[in-house]
Amino acid sequence: MRHLARPLSLCLLLAVGAAQAVGTAQAAAPAGQTATLSVIFGLRDLLVNRDAPNTVRLTTPWGQVSGAVNGPPHLDAKYREYYGRVRPLSLQVRVPPGTRPGLYPASLSARLFTCNQHRGLCIQREAKVPVSLQVVAVGETGQDRPLRLTDASLAPPGRWR
Repeated sequence: MRHLARPLSLCLLLAVGAAQAVGTAQAAAPAGQTATLSVIFGLRDLLVNRDAPNTVRLTTPWGQVSGAVNGPPHLDAKYREYYGRVRPLSLQVRVPPGTRPGLYPASLSARLFTCNQHRGLCIQREAKVPVSLQVVAVGETGQDRPLRLTDASLAPPGRWR
């Protein structure tokens, strides 16, 4: 049984590493084309203020692109200044012609003005999340994986949510 412990440990480490890599957000496109990163807002207790200067920005090796946060107003009259839900965002970046195939690091930063509807706590929340841009060879398809922003990903480190 001991002789199985070491290979089993190695398999578990590889599986955990693969699971973490699969979970990261990614946009893919060939050089000279447009890559699209989808941002999904999976907020449960946080409401996003409709009148505040909320920002979502994707920073890539080839520049920055921003998206506007929007959605329908909250159905409850006492929360009308908040979105009922935030619509998914598509951030598009053009991959320059001649870019070699491979993975390129990028980051998404979000600044949202929120209120926790159960705690009554209203603060500006910020998140900076690493993402990948996959440049593929012409004729190949890469894998797009959306980025999901949640209450937890917007929680201030070491503080209340």
